[in-house]
Amino acid sequence: MTRSEAPATLDAEHEALWMLGFFYLRNRRPDRAQTLFAALARLLPDDPRLARALALAQIRAGKGEHALATLDGLAMAGHLDPAFHLLRAQALDALGRTQEARAAMRAFIDGRQPPRASDAVGNR
Repeated sequence: MTRSEAPATLDAEHEALWMLGFFYLRNRRPDRAQTLFAALARLLPDDPRLARALALAQIRAGKGEHALATLDGLAMAGHLDPAFHLLRAQALDALGRTQEARAAMRAFIDGRQPPRASDAVGNR
């Protein structure tokens, strides 16, 4: 994750914590990343990118149930984008919930495909 991908609402201190969180993720310290992202998410609860980062850290820390709870918050706020479905698939897979993980992965794949021309015009 680059500096430009940090949430736009972060001030310098929050951005430093954001970057440190991704440093920890990249260096196999998801437990520390989770702590930082959870703190940031409490400070900026309306930023879906922070919630997604927290869910990713929770998945990598082996806390799939916590990740699903974080993702439920995103869903309740209406943030059902492809990244949400990918993270949900990963969390469900980590919990051994294979069928649900497959459905979430299908939603991810479907969300990533560009709309077909026939969908835009409609079937006549």
